[in-house]
Amino acid sequence: MRFLRFAWAALVLLGCSDPVAPDPAAFGALYRIQPAPDPPVLDGQTLEMTLEYGGCRNNHEFELRSRVTSPNSTDVWLRKTTPDEPCDMLVIERRTFPVTTSAGALRLLGPEGAAFILRAATADPATR
Repeated sequence: MRFLRFAWAALVLLGCSDPVAPDPAAFGALYRIQPAPDPPVLDGQTLEMTLEYGGCRNNHEFELRSRVTSPNSTDVWLRKTTPDEPCDMLVIERRTFPVTTSAGALRLLGPEGAAFILRAATADPATR
């Protein structure tokens, strides 16, 4: 019986670990989240990351989007609302975004399947 519980739990965890955003259009115009040298971090309720995109100028507009994936887990991602521009300039900038979700695990999804764990799920002390 214990093995069946473990097997079921493993299947549930595998099913919940898919780092795919709702659909590719959810990210908006082209951009990339730089994983190094300064990866995305969550500092309190502020998400900080380095973004890379092409264009004619910097300071393009982004919206932080989210979806609840389970009672204690949320995925967030950026939607770039400034359209792609026909210039060859590469913009690299560190940006911050307010995060309103405060409970459970938090994962940042990026274009092309990128995923960053910002806050891991913690075990409920009542279930230990």
